[in-house]
Amino acid sequence: MTLAYLAFAWLAGVGLMAATGQPWAVAPAAALAFLAPLLARRSWRMLPWALLAAALLAGGAWRYDATLPPTEPQGIARYNDLPEAVRFRAVVSGEPDERGASVRLRLSAREVFDGGLWQETSGGVLMRAALFPQYEYGDLLEVTGKLETPPAAEDFDYRDYLARRGVYSTIAYAKTTLLATDQGNPLWGGLYDLRDDLGSALADALPQPEASLAQGILLGQRASLPPTLAQAFNDTGTSHLLAVSGYNVTLVAGLLIAGLAWLIGRRPAAWLALAAIVGYAVLVGGQPSVQRAAVMGGLYVVATALGRQSGGLPALALAGAGMTAFDPQLVKEASFQLSFASTAGLIVFAPALRARLEAALFAGAGDGTVPGPLRAAVELAAVTLAAIAFTLPIIAVDFGRISLVALPANLLTVPAFPLIMITSALTAVGGMINSTVGAAFGWLTWPGVAYLRAVVEVWADVPSAAVSVDGLEPWHAALYYAALAGVVWLVARRPGRPLLPAPPEWLRGLWARVAGPPSAHPERIEGRALGVTPVLGLAGVAALASVFVWLLVLGSPGDRLTVTFLDVGQGDAILIRSPAGHRILVDGGPSGDAVSEALDRHLPFWDRHLDLVVLTHPDRDHLAGLVTVIERHDVDRALLPPPADDFPAYAAWREALEREHVPTDEAVAGEWIDLGGGAWLSVLYPPPSTPTLLADAGEDANSVVLKLTLGEASFLLTGDLGEKGETYLTNRHADLHATVLKVAHHGSAGSTSPDFLAAVQPLTAVVSVGQDNRYGLPSAETLGRLEPRPVFRTDLHGDIEISTDGERLWVETERDGE
Repeated sequence: MTLAYLAFAWLAGVGLMAATGQPWAVAPAAALAFLAPLLARRSWRMLPWALLAAALLAGGAWRYDATLPPTEPQGIARYNDLPEAVRFRAVVSGEPDERGASVRLRLSAREVFDGGLWQETSGGVLMRAALFPQYEYGDLLEVTGKLETPPAAEDFDYRDYLARRGVYSTIAYAKTTLLATDQGNPLWGGLYDLRDDLGSALADALPQPEASLAQGILLGQRASLPPTLAQAFNDTGTSHLLAVSGYNVTLVAGLLIAGLAWLIGRRPAAWLALAAIVGYAVLVGGQPSVQRAAVMGGLYVVATALGRQSGGLPALALAGAGMTAFDPQLVKEASFQLSFASTAGLIVFAPALRARLEAALFAGAGDGTVPGPLRAAVELAAVTLAAIAFTLPIIAVDFGRISLVALPANLLTVPAFPLIMITSALTAVGGMINSTVGAAFGWLTWPGVAYLRAVVEVWADVPSAAVSVDGLEPWHAALYYAALAGVVWLVARRPGRPLLPAPPEWLRGLWARVAGPPSAHPERIEGRALGVTPVLGLAGVAALASVFVWLLVLGSPGDRLTVTFLDVGQGDAILIRSPAGHRILVDGGPSGDAVSEALDRHLPFWDRHLDLVVLTHPDRDHLAGLVTVIERHDVDRALLPPPADDFPAYAAWREALEREHVPTDEAVAGEWIDLGGGAWLSVLYPPPSTPTLLADAGEDANSVVLKLTLGEASFLLTGDLGEKGETYLTNRHADLHATVLKVAHHGSAGSTSPDFLAAVQPLTAVVSVGQDNRYGLPSAETLGRLEPRPVFRTDLHGDIEISTDGERLWVETERDGE
């Protein structure tokens, strides 16, 4: 315990300096660290250790202060906030982080062009860029744009957050040129490629948002998770399941030990679990957060497996001291704090809490052996309570919110976690080998992930599921932990004593009849209970639920023409299903994540076939998502607008078509496609040769216009056609009359002119537009022209599904709107 005391002294120094920032606070703390061992042992033999503890506490404070980010701009940061653009060269030094319609790249600056010369420089830059062109780790870029100092808001100091990662500048949508590739560390490059391949395999095998959940659980990738679902995990206190943390690693390894102990013995099972932790850390990329989780989880596993539970806390303290000695700024990282605290809770609190719960629930149960299945439930409750108790103040201080439903939500979701972890790994690795293998394993993964999502969303909808606790400071957390230490001491003092009053005899008898008689081999009961029974039971329930859900999905009417205007944010994406079952996707929205999630709301994940994909014009809000569609779906053919300028997104789209061997045709007026069942798709615009009038009007003016017809019902899909294109069509008396009008250009005032609207005469209209978009669309002028017709909007109504049998229309919306 002496080493543990010294390690905690170091951690106290680092933490004290991080919390107060005041060197004067170190002196009384160092004095206390000096006096504590002398008073506890009442022996001068402890004098050397007391002096060393005081020195380590002071050293930890000094080390933290010495590694604080510089207050004055250095390196590339000296060019922040200049009125003119800065030209510099930098290497992509981290894994690209795709966020919807943009991507964040971490750059390491090498040279800056100053005074007519290239000069050496250094420093990190966070660049926000368009999805295309795509860059990878190790790419050397030449960047031109305005560098800015990250903001430091009162509620969140983004500048300090980035500075702890070596980033002191930001830049948005700069001009970039690729100069060279493979300029990074080959090992990290290989790990990032592996991580990307694993994530892509999960995305190919699972629908959204289940694919994003599996990526978060297995790989810690949360960027593509829908914001509403991410908030649901935060509100229910289950967001730790989507991060590679010490708690998660410990949980899975502990269950692995329990499951294998009865087969090969506890100690061999522990070494296998430890090997699995190391392999997992390498598999998911070896980022610093993963390394910390692996170290902390590994320490707990070894201590538990060797029967030295009391040695777990000293080992954890030494690990924490070692990590903060290397990088003292870790103490301000929420991931480090949560991993350390949750692992400490599992070590010092969970065993005693479990014993107390067992004594309370099974008092007088014969020989004292707890029935196997119920033992799993008790252990799960103890582990969950311990983790929540030890991480609660960190979440409250760092995020200003606490969940009031965290306990029941975790009790219902944690049993599914190891199942999802294992099946996701099988799906990811299998998908890398062969897409068919990955899809087969996807059937095993989907039920567990769908169950997890359903539980989280149900509990998030509970009134006051999460409450704000603004204004908390670190000293509040210190008081909480002081009180928690007293609770832990009381619980651990007599672990065999019931924590709660014993349940009535009839309830104990009922439990005994459900669980069966106690086994003579309790260690085997533990292995079965924690390793098999809950997981298989949950898997069966989830599988039955998933079959029921998909039967409902597949049971939708098949004799209608259905047009679904997908909610993909500020962009267009329209899914058409003909009476004969043909599927056509018109445009793909601004991002692959958005269109993938939208399509997966309407298509079964085991059938990703599209007969035709149509691009109306090469703007990013119509095109960017189609690159992902081509990569993840089986597309028979693509219909393209007239040749466009070589935009990066358009070039990536053409490359994807060639790579996937998708045949293409150019969309020209007069073409038509028989969709079966009496449905027709015809191209009204552009003409075979672009008219001179529109040659310089931009890509919007040449947007493909489609008309979809079944019987007396029809849909006019206008892309982003502008007023000049509309005039061209009306002057040539094109057959524009339609029952449903997809309003052009997201409701812009420069489209849907009165003359065009008079020619179309729609009964209703649909506007594809993003919520709170920066363009202020749809315009009040356009909405005024459409009155008094009913107008449906994706920003208000979500997905809008309009189906027809050729005579009548049925309209279903995802949301009620306003």
